[in-house]
Amino acid sequence: MGIPGAELLTAVFGRWPSFHDAEVVRLALERSEPYGDGPDLVADVHAFEMTDEVSPDGSYVLRRHVLVTFRFRGIANVHIKAFNNQNALAGLAITDIRSHQIEDLRYEVRFDGSFGVDASFLCREASVESVRPWKGQPR
Repeated sequence: MGIPGAELLTAVFGRWPSFHDAEVVRLALERSEPYGDGPDLVADVHAFEMTDEVSPDGSYVLRRHVLVTFRFRGIANVHIKAFNNQNALAGLAITDIRSHQIEDLRYEVRFDGSFGVDASFLCREASVESVRPWKGQPR
């Protein structure tokens, strides 16, 4: 993956997860200090692993529930819509765009919503700040 902190996720899941059915629980926009490198976006995402096991109630068993905190520095071209009370994702993609970008923007980020938030933006830096055990209600 090549972004700082990615190893925190691969240590839990054994790979970079797809974030399919993950849930965005927080998006925070932070302005930069004067002469900074642009505003930041911080996102908390509840991620987990879906197994092929089926519980007695007929749903798939989910495990390895974590809260992932991402920080995106120097954001631009921000589009956010439909943030609501659930914000389930079809996927989350962080794409390196340096090879076809004139400005100092390095990544294109897409939170592809299946229910709730859809977000896309460009940024100079992307990192995984933390991966913590999920303390909320299991899905």
